[in-house]
Amino acid sequence: MLTEADAFRVGEIITVRLIGQLPTPCDEVKELGNYPANGIGSARIFLREGRKPGMENTYCTQVLGRIWSINSLIRDKYSKTVEIFINDHFVRKVRVIEISPTGGWHNIH
Repeated sequence: MLTEADAFRVGEIITVRLIGQLPTPCDEVKELGNYPANGIGSARIFLREGRKPGMENTYCTQVLGRIWSINSLIRDKYSKTVEIFINDHFVRKVRVIEISPTGGWHNIH
């Protein structure tokens, strides 16, 4: 389950920071890939959340699993937003915050 998502751009690179919690200790999350939009639509990041390999058919206690975090870099100098997909389902869209390389933030209203 995704709990936090932020996106920041410096120059041509968007850094996407994702934080979430696994539904059970037997699960894991992995980044499958990310794609720039290059001026048309939103950049996208794809994750897979599910059972760890080899644990698909084992009993797992029904308590929350560990907190996870993923930092991903997307080379994209135009996208204003990033769309996040987990298991091929759209879960959230976040605005890209511009950070000037000479110091300072803008586009944060």
